[in-house]
Amino acid sequence: MNLLANLEGVSENFISFMVKQIENTIDLNFIGDIVRWLVESVGIIALGIIIFTVVLKTIVLPLDVFSKVKTKKQSLIMERMRPQMEKLQKQYSNDKNMYNQKVMELYKKNGYSMLGVCLPTLVSLIIFMLVFSQFSQYSQYANLELYRVMVTAYNGVAVNYVYDDKEDNSGFLIAGTDTDGETVYYVDFLRFESYYNDNRAENQPTYEQLVEEAAGADGVLTENEMFVVIKEYVAEGAREAAAEYYRTENQGFLWVGNIWYPDSMLNKEVPSFSNFASSVSRAGDLSNYEESYNEVTAHLTAEKNTYNGYFVLIVLAIGMMFLSQFVTMRMQKSMNELGTVDGSGKRTNKWMLIIMPIIYGVFSFFYSAGFSIYMITNTLYSFLTTLIVNKVLDVKFKKLEETEQLDKYLRKPSKAERAGRNGKKR
Repeated sequence: MNLLANLEGVSENFISFMVKQIENTIDLNFIGDIVRWLVESVGIIALGIIIFTVVLKTIVLPLDVFSKVKTKKQSLIMERMRPQMEKLQKQYSNDKNMYNQKVMELYKKNGYSMLGVCLPTLVSLIIFMLVFSQFSQYSQYANLELYRVMVTAYNGVAVNYVYDDKEDNSGFLIAGTDTDGETVYYVDFLRFESYYNDNRAENQPTYEQLVEEAAGADGVLTENEMFVVIKEYVAEGAREAAAEYYRTENQGFLWVGNIWYPDSMLNKEVPSFSNFASSVSRAGDLSNYEESYNEVTAHLTAEKNTYNGYFVLIVLAIGMMFLSQFVTMRMQKSMNELGTVDGSGKRTNKWMLIIMPIIYGVFSFFYSAGFSIYMITNTLYSFLTTLIVNKVLDVKFKKLEETEQLDKYLRKPSKAERAGRNGKKR
């Protein structure tokens, strides 16, 4: 019995192989565009992120160095005021208001001021928050665009089976358009048989077996049933094309499978649809795309079962911030101990030594591995800058002390302070 007797020739009905493309987009501002340009220019995502961070930190380096120099200078002034500060702490241990008043007088007398320290730090914090916001947005943008291109790769597979455009004339589809102008395809069933036989792998069923399995219980093969067979055949190639594009683009970094998700064993390299939708939340409601997402990622089974990381970047982010905070506390030891009459400043800074690394850990845990790389690079750059500046200042202060010029240098007001005083006089 010829199951294809009623299916010879080209079908008058059409078949579509398209999956829904996500129409929602995520917009970037100029910072996000800079990140995107660097990442796309370098070609290696992690390296692009590191370069962006280094460039940004270098731009704000003058402010950072000024803040560190000022902090070191003020810390030295505070150390020289230690005997007087300790005396005031004992004398006014029960009167904080009077203690603060006397301390301010002592500060003024010795040229001690926190203004020069706080202002650059505040500017650096504002820059960090701006970058944090846009980096988070860019991570979502990149993740969404990756999927959108995978959909394009999936939807573009059908053209490989169109015989009008092939020199060897081996395809089995004829491209056309429907009433809405969308691309659809007409099927030449005999050509499909020939194409299938020519390209069948050893582990695939024969064409006759394929047809028998598709036929209904009555042994009659309808056009719609054959459409299902052909659509599945083309879909397998489309799924593979989407998977191949994902693997070719290489979104990973060393042990991290996908840099746009956290370096965590709680995340998969290719997540479930709900986790994907959550990771691109700025694109809005994507609930209607679940079926399309599952279809496009169907051949990424291994990646769906692979941990995206092992918490390495999270531990590094916490460790680097802890080390940075520890060094900063050592620099400001005198200020922390003597800044308040009851020593609460010292206790506050000890809490900051714990809280700041935890905050960095939370950022790394919930945001992308790419953002973790940014934070680690940012902290490492600041840490190295601090060490270099401290070393240079230690040498400079030692020379000034040997020439008995240190006291004069410490009492010398900065340009900002001199400008402020001149303004008051006017």
